[in-house]
This record gives sequence, structure tokens and C-alpha cells, in this order.
Amino acid sequence: MTYIIDTHVFIWFLDRSKKLKPLYHQILTNDDNNIIFSTIVLAEIKHLISQKRISVDFEKVVEYLSESENCIIYPVDEDVVDEMPVGLSIHDALIVATGLVYRNILQEEVKILTEDEEIIQLHILPVV
Repeated sequence: MTYIIDTHVFIWFLDRSKKLKPLYHQILTNDDNNIIFSTIVLAEIKHLISQKRISVDFEKVVEYLSESENCIIYPVDEDVVDEMPVGLSIHDALIVATGLVYRNILQEEVKILTEDEEIIQLHILPVV
């Protein structure tokens, strides 16, 4: 299965937070799943680190993603911008749009790992 991940869910995974649902942890640690990361997720993490809102080592995040065979960083390109849904913050819209573009490329289902109520209520991508 292919999943796109929201920033908060990935931060909770990295921090080993109790906020992370056990199902999300299972999905993220299963090598049979493909996990798609919009580059905006990396930008948000770097920003949150610089604001001292999270204490994650950015270099370790990049190292983790580059060493993981099932993690794919997808760029914010023209296709992603074209797919941005209305009604979300720019960050959330880019994450959802990345999932839509990736779904269109693969021609298979892409689910989103998120706890963001605005994303959930839009029903654009299936939410786990």
C-alpha cells in the first residue's frame, strides 16, 4: 500500500510520541508499504527545529529517509501546485496535492496518515 504522511504524524513517529496511533507506527515500520513525503514536510520540520518547537536532528531525518528503501520524497512541482485543494493551509494543501499527483502517477490508491481535521473532513484522499 502507498501512504502520504502529514508532518505532525512524522514528527510523532520520530519523537516516539504517545500521540502516534499504534496503527500508524505499524504502517510506517512495515517495509512493504511505500511512504511518500512531500518536500513541504521536510521544510516544515526544518522550520520547527529552527523555531525550537521540536528537538529533532534534521540531518538524522534526512539520513533516515535516504536510507529507507520504502520512503520517497516527492518534490513540490507544477503538477502538485495544480492539484492543490482549496480550503486548506498551504502546507496541508501541498501534502494532499502530492498524494493526488502520486496517486495519478501510480494509478493506485494512496491513503493519507493525518490527524488534521480539515484534511479529514474534505474527503479528498482516504484517511487511515
